[in-house]
Amino acid sequence: MKTITLKKTGYYVTGVSDLTLWGNEPGCIIMKPFRINNIKKRTLLENINDNQFGVQSINGAICDINENYEGTHRFLKTVIVGKVSDHTVEYYNLM
Repeated sequence: MKTITLKKTGYYVTGVSDLTLWGNEPGCIIMKPFRINNIKKRTLLENINDNQFGVQSINGAICDINENYEGTHRFLKTVIVGKVSDHTVEYYNLM
């Protein structure tokens, strides 16, 4: 039997951002995934994004946090950061 050992290299985050579109319309979008070294809320808030869509503001996000083992991801937990509307929660739950 062979064994492969992988080193934990940080975290890989996916999820849905809660947005305010131009004209003050609410919305949400699947974020562009990002890698971070720690999962503090401040770090998550600094990295949530609109997938380069271009919006008035990014209010918060539902983040799926995965441990990154040299490119292999293992789900850890889901967290909500910032302000997230019921519409965004519904969209996330349908994904």
